[in-house]
Amino acid sequence: MPDIGNWSINRLLSTAARMLEHSWNNQLKELGLTHAGVTALGVISKAGTISQVNVASIVGVQAQTMGKTLARLESYGHIYRTRNTVDRRSYLLGITPQGKEVLERAENIDTTLAGTAGLADPKFREMLLNIVHELSRQEGANAILRDERNTALKSTGLDSEGSEVQMEPKDGPITAVLDVITPEMLASARASNFEE
Repeated sequence: MPDIGNWSINRLLSTAARMLEHSWNNQLKELGLTHAGVTALGVISKAGTISQVNVASIVGVQAQTMGKTLARLESYGHIYRTRNTVDRRSYLLGITPQGKEVLERAENIDTTLAGTAGLADPKFREMLLNIVHELSRQEGANAILRDERNTALKSTGLDSEGSEVQMEPKDGPITAVLDVITPEMLASARASNFEE
């Protein structure tokens, strides 16, 4: 292992994030999931039964885009489709027992990784939010946040237009996002800082 004790804060943060994302993606891959699949399973699990259009709306992508993710989840036996009795032209989605199990395992991966070396500490999270908040005032920060959102979409299995991309195994880090700091979160953090 290289002598990381002399690395800059930037390099340490970047490397830690990449390593965390790599671990998350590898463990999801072992479950046959992508981050987009975990997100969709979570929405379906909470809803009980829900239409594809509503899943897509909650996740923030087009229904056609969500269709690819849902088809993959269905092929793995994680979800089922049933004819909508109110609107016979559409289907409702539900989570299978196998889907509940794999979702729980994915959530356990997230919890375990979040507990690594104090990552779950609220003070650490607040410190990261403050760093992003402070740096967001610099010129070009909004473009970086937009780029980060697009990178997050790609790492969840979606491209910047919201279309699913193939997640091919490759050597080196694979990116996924455990928690994305959105412009809305920044606005909320700014508002709370001004209230203090």
